[in-house]
Amino acid sequence: MSGSVAEISVQRRASVPREEARKPKPVEGKDGGDSKELREKILSRLKIVGRLVLSVLFEFLKLNGQALYLLGKDILELAIPPKEKSLRGSLVLITGSGQNLGRELSLQLSQHGARLVLWDFNEDQNEETAKMIRDGGGEAHAFTCDVSDQRVVASVAAKVTREFLGNMIDLGRGHIVSVSSILGYMGRNYVVPYCASKFGVKGMTEALAEEVRKSGKGQNICVTAVHPFLISNVSDVKPNLKFPSLFEVLTPTEAARRIIRGIRRNQEELFLPEKLKPLMMMSKVLPRSLRRLFGDYMEY
Repeated sequence: MSGSVAEISVQRRASVPREEARKPKPVEGKDGGDSKELREKILSRLKIVGRLVLSVLFEFLKLNGQALYLLGKDILELAIPPKEKSLRGSLVLITGSGQNLGRELSLQLSQHGARLVLWDFNEDQNEETAKMIRDGGGEAHAFTCDVSDQRVVASVAAKVTREFLGNMIDLGRGHIVSVSSILGYMGRNYVVPYCASKFGVKGMTEALAEEVRKSGKGQNICVTAVHPFLISNVSDVKPNLKFPSLFEVLTPTEAARRIIRGIRRNQEELFLPEKLKPLMMMSKVLPRSLRRLFGDYMEY
């Protein structure tokens, strides 16, 4: 019995090496090298993703910081208007200077010391405006020009381009002002052609401002778009609105005064009355259905 146990014990001990011998021997360094290479690839990709996330986050914070700065600046200027520049000695071209707003702008700009180049298709009225300026001690040069006729515009422009536009580009400073309308922001029924023309003026002014800004020569050339609600010489004109005090009707004299103030402050967009600016800015982001709802509500 004891011999049998000893024999079994020996056989078991002898079988262990045979079983271990059957197991495949690992190649030293192969699995360890593969794991290390995989870890390096993962770490490399994580670094790339991390740098990308940080770059996007930085650009996002930078953009939002700039946006907050510009928004804060715009809000601050409502409370503390920027310093108004002098117009003394400036050469100013006015189109439609024979009457109404064009005449008022001409007269008031002359009072600020500007030199006037006056364009209008009505020669008599235009000469009358020039005479009023000269009688007040100002300088004015009147030219008969129908701005709807391209050939006439080109002919008259050739007489003043060298002195006017050439100086603006050469000196790298100047100011271009276009009169659009509130209806250049929103279309209304029964005034389709007028809305189309004013949307065109607004689009042209924005595009021109971008062209000047990106030209590298326009740091001191400002482009202003004026958006009046209603300008009238008739005192009893009342808009068909629920809140007429919000939509103020201005006389040409008062409108010219506010426009010149906006020019002197280098405002790129000027709403008349100024209180309409928040409403117009809001209208840009509202869906059309809401714009229609609020527009219908404001009208009787």
